Amino acid sequence: MKKILIKNGNVVFAEDVRKTSLLIAGGRIQKIGEEKNYDQVIDADGLYVIPGLIDLHYHGLFMFPSPEKMSDFLERVQRKLILRGVSGFLATFPATPVPRLIECLISLKEACQRMVQPGARLLGVHLEGPFLSKDAKGAQPEDAIVEYDPDSAEMARLFDAGRGLVRMMSFSPEQRSARELLDVLKKENIVPALGHSVASFEVAEEFCESGARYLTHLFNGMRGIHHREPGLALAGLVDDRFYREIIVDGYHLHPAVVKLVWRSSPEGKVVLITDFVGDEDPLDIEPPRMAGGGLAGSRLRLIRAVRNLIRFSGAGISEAVRSASLNPSRVLGLTELGRIQEGAESCLALADDRLRLKKVIFGEEIIDAQDDQLN
Repeated sequence: MKKILIKNGNVVFAEDVRKTSLLIAGGRIQKIGEEKNYDQVIDADGLYVIPGLIDLHYHGLFMFPSPEKMSDFLERVQRKLILRGVSGFLATFPATPVPRLIECLISLKEACQRMVQPGARLLGVHLEGPFLSKDAKGAQPEDAIVEYDPDSAEMARLFDAGRGLVRMMSFSPEQRSARELLDVLKKENIVPALGHSVASFEVAEEFCESGARYLTHLFNGMRGIHHREPGLALAGLVDDRFYREIIVDGYHLHPAVVKLVWRSSPEGKVVLITDFVGDEDPLDIEPPRMAGGGLAGSRLRLIRAVRNLIRFSGAGISEAVRSASLNPSRVLGLTELGRIQEGAESCLALADDRLRLKKVIFGEEIIDAQDDQLN
């Protein structure tokens, strides 16, 4: 078993940054601290050592649901994301006609069973719909948005197809059968996420009390703050039970709003996501837009979201990295990803003093990272 020592790095733990060494063996962090018994050494002096990042809202090629292409999509995305320091992700499907969605889930599940390759881990699927509000659809295709029907055999087949694979679903709590849907999500151990909604503050609080405590891209796809008619957005600022998912690309949220969300959130409740749409290549920064000019996802990389959070809000490095690693890990109930601790899986990244990625350590592999080098 090969032992790799990463020495003298500024290791980014969940609570602070400490200059120390890490011993990697058997694909895990075997020891934190000095070690003399190793086969290979990486001198990380002057570099940050950060845990692999986790993206709970990554569309990528899955934005274009195609059952026959699931295997190819998965292979390409896994290979590309690991180069950008992402150790795990939720493949996020947009609102899609239920029969086609069922086909995609079955195909993706089969692809997972066949495929064993190094790369970012598929942690499951995030269904962003189809049970959304047409009044807050954003870039979601309106003809694919439907009401949840608890008596529908087709919708029962949807949950059968997604069992063990779907980990999160975004839905609008003002839908007529939203409470029945919430009961199903809890029974299936799927994280219920509120989004693409014009629900009132009171409805948001009712669903939070019932266990829906995750907000999909806060402020985007929901009403803003109105002093007499508050909705999900205000609930996401004042109710400490909510996880707040935010897209920090400088387009979806003004930097001052990012600062407001950060200052209003208790420790561990901000989750950075990309809402990335399309292929990873070629590199571009401007988000895609609809014909009318509205935003349609982003071209944000998760490490850039970390850097932007630091710039926009004044968050510390440890806090910002945690928002893209440990916090999303806890949303899914994971114990071995998104953190640096003895026994955890060894998906790590080395970054310079501006948090620009340089190397990725994945198991016992050491590979050159890809970074857009901005910010």
